[in-house]
Amino acid sequence: MKQALVLFPCDAGTRQRLVCACAGLCEVTFKEADWTAQQYHSALKNAHIIIGEPRNEDFAHCEQLELMQSPSSGVNYYMDGGKFPKNALLCCMTGGYGEILAEHLLAMVLALCRRLPEYWDQQKQHKWQLRKYDKQLSGSTLLILGAGDIGTTVAKWMRPMVGKIIGVRRVRRDAPDCYDEMVTFEELDRCLAEADIIVCALPHTPETVKLLNEDRLRKTKRDAVLVNGGRGSLIDQEALCRLLDEGHFWGVGLEVTTPEPLPQEHPLWGSPRVLITPHAAGNSFAVGSPLYHKLWDFMIRNISAYLHGEEPENQVDFSTGYRKTQ
Repeated sequence: MKQALVLFPCDAGTRQRLVCACAGLCEVTFKEADWTAQQYHSALKNAHIIIGEPRNEDFAHCEQLELMQSPSSGVNYYMDGGKFPKNALLCCMTGGYGEILAEHLLAMVLALCRRLPEYWDQQKQHKWQLRKYDKQLSGSTLLILGAGDIGTTVAKWMRPMVGKIIGVRRVRRDAPDCYDEMVTFEELDRCLAEADIIVCALPHTPETVKLLNEDRLRKTKRDAVLVNGGRGSLIDQEALCRLLDEGHFWGVGLEVTTPEPLPQEHPLWGSPRVLITPHAAGNSFAVGSPLYHKLWDFMIRNISAYLHGEEPENQVDFSTGYRKTQ
């Protein structure tokens, strides 16, 4: 019988659901906090299925791994590590974080446009003072760089607030109704020059590393708002610092950076008009939360499908960094 090892937090009720879904086909072991290294390595050795996120070095102990289900949508850590077993399937959580990440990115856009970080600084000084005019969303052009689940959720929610929405994808597809235009990377330069607000939700792939290089950053409007919630490698951070020093950008929101954590001495920490959060947008895994239930519903369904001989969803294509069905 196959063995499954669960590393992701799981309450008693969810444990029972998973065990029932695997009954007769797979025995399930849940990693406990008091396990020794020897116990953990032994469980890795026996595991055919892993649910969770082991370290790359842990794969040295995996002798039978067939499938790993990650609770994350971005799995570049495993793609870049070079230690993931070549014959095993890696499934990600693409489609699981659209709403929770969109909430965070929308909050960043609104906070920057309304100068809330500046007023927060003033509040700590007990200072009552109007700043310069705010940036109004009405009539503006919104560019969604990465028009997948996350980006499209942002587009749907911002549709009533803005004048025009352009989506940018790796491959051309029909655009949902919330978009006015859908283009591919080949038209990115033109779209950057049009945008008042740019929201980025792209994964880390060879194609996206420093896609927003200095040349492209300089194509943006001087008073544009730029928010990145995909992966930090998308933006040339040194170039971004230079532009900020020159007064470019109304505001920049960085939910992701490179590297992570961002070094304490990095100039972005002290840059005016920059709002930084520590890759926290998806930090809503509390037991019983909507995100917790959404992730576990998918993972249980996907593992059950695999055990019953079906193709699991969200298999990662290591050549592109995207899921194979995309």
